[in-house]
Amino acid sequence: MHPILFEVFGFPIRTYGVIVLSAFLLGVWFAANHLSKFGIPKSRVWDAAVWVMIFGIIGARALFVIQHWSYFKNNLAEIFYLWEGGMTFYGVLLGVAPALWFIKNERWNFWAALDASIPGITLGIAVGRWGCFFNGCCYGKPTNLPWGVVFPEGSLPYMEFGGVPIHPSQIYESIGDTFLFVIYLFLLKKFGKTKPGFVGSLALIFTPLVRFLNDFTRAYEPNSYIFGLPLTFNQWIAILLMLVGVILIVKRYVGSAPYKAD
Repeated sequence: MHPILFEVFGFPIRTYGVIVLSAFLLGVWFAANHLSKFGIPKSRVWDAAVWVMIFGIIGARALFVIQHWSYFKNNLAEIFYLWEGGMTFYGVLLGVAPALWFIKNERWNFWAALDASIPGITLGIAVGRWGCFFNGCCYGKPTNLPWGVVFPEGSLPYMEFGGVPIHPSQIYESIGDTFLFVIYLFLLKKFGKTKPGFVGSLALIFTPLVRFLNDFTRAYEPNSYIFGLPLTFNQWIAILLMLVGVILIVKRYVGSAPYKAD
């Protein structure tokens, strides 16, 4: 755990913020490069990314606050302490709204944008989870496995579990999404131009699947489990996204009509 990366004139630069910002920039860089192959200017992709980032941060923080309202209702000012971490990933779906507006208004190829965005998000998660690890958030449940991690005194994991080894859930997800991103790159080289939308739809299934499985190792508050089942709110969203991915593949590729690229 290394929450403070360095200081500038006494002002702490937090590792979480630096890594998460780097993850976002990497994801946008990947998306911009892919969409440029379809004649979409990179500058316009970066313009869209600014709005996606703003809405995404608002959504991610809002969802985190809602899930932890029992704490924040007595500490309202801390709602705005973004530099300390505390964002629920699926809240970034609020950033879909400006993304869809750009796709429609700029007349971008929707399927190419899907190929760019979901693998790009996967890359961002793979990098960003290291920020969570160094920050001590999004931690796992106790484990007897030899690679269990003990977080230092004063950290959130230590306050909950003490000196008990816990799953490095952040690293699990990073490894899983890194593996997926490499596969997506391979598939995009093979199908990106001839079958736009194929890789993005697959990614919309498998990237949430990694999150769904990883959540079984994560430590959550009791109110994170809903519908009377041992599944978290985030796992239900992952299921929904996987269903959307399946529907997109069926819509795009299943049927008697031959495939036509947009």
